[in-house]
Amino acid sequence: MIEGRYFPPNASRALPARMWGVAGDLRLRLDGEDEVSRPRLAAVSDRLASVPRKLTFADGGVFEAPPGADVDSFLDSHGSFFSRLSRLETSWTFIVAATVVTIGLLAAAYRYGIPLMAAAAAAVTPAAIVDVMDRGTLQAVERTFFADSTLEAAEQERLAGLFDELAELSEVQGLRLLVRDGGGIIGANALALPGGTIVVTDQLVRKARSDDEIAGVIGHEIGHVGGRHSLKQIYRVLGLGFMIGVIGGDSGQLVDDVVTQAAALQSIAYTREFEADADAYAVALMVRAGRDPTAFSTCSSGWARAGRAPRRPTGCRPIPAATIVARRSRRWRAGSAGGGRAGASRTRRRPDTMS
Repeated sequence: MIEGRYFPPNASRALPARMWGVAGDLRLRLDGEDEVSRPRLAAVSDRLASVPRKLTFADGGVFEAPPGADVDSFLDSHGSFFSRLSRLETSWTFIVAATVVTIGLLAAAYRYGIPLMAAAAAAVTPAAIVDVMDRGTLQAVERTFFADSTLEAAEQERLAGLFDELAELSEVQGLRLLVRDGGGIIGANALALPGGTIVVTDQLVRKARSDDEIAGVIGHEIGHVGGRHSLKQIYRVLGLGFMIGVIGGDSGQLVDDVVTQAAALQSIAYTREFEADADAYAVALMVRAGRDPTAFSTCSSGWARAGRAPRRPTGCRPIPAATIVARRSRRWRAGSAGGGRAGASRTRRRPDTMS
């Protein structure tokens, strides 16, 4: 027998009542009355912590059992899914095991799931979208970091010829070279944008001791373009933000801050992976071009020892461009035109379909 409250059909006033019997043959009697009714059970609310459970009858009446009442035993419903789940929720062993499994799944999604999905998304991104991303990113970095190239026309032409040689051997479609003055912020550096635009700074050209050194840097950047590293990084950051948003269940400032910090941390690890891939690609391309494959590493280590370059002098990380794209994704508009600049600009014809 369970003592509780009864709500008659279409009424909000609760009456003290008692219920007994079995699931298919219930008895209900209001306190102070002798009449015993035989309601037909229609539904039972799920067990949820200390929330009173409600038994709804076919006529619309509701019997509310107190939190401590063993409704499952009364109705012989221990075998139901929610009853078993409720019992598991009170087990510390289950809670600890579920927590460990959940953390493991999240770690696996972070380490393997997001990169796999990002690679798949990068592979199917239409060329038109990549072009818009390229133009938007170029506009952002041109306004912020770069100025017109001050190299002599003959030097720019020589650099463009070197670029054409490597681009032809790479078989990567849609490559384009731009030469810009990196100023004091970018300095001796190079940058690969999502759509195949490669920016090389005047400072890098001046510090290079041979064409092989410049070719190594360009080959490295071509490796980023061919590997779609910028696109993959953009999708990885977006995927991480989506995962954190799903877990947090909120899109407020706190979640935005967490996404920003987490994206910065994971970019460090992913950059190493992409840099290693681009390094290997640059060496292979240099060998194919008949150039000294050690010149690339030699110039990097030499600049680093001289203290004249950033942590990685080649500067060919796609991360800055990817970050700018992610932050400005809402501002991209199809058909936006990139502003022209003085300086060398060479383009290999992009086919109608992506390779």
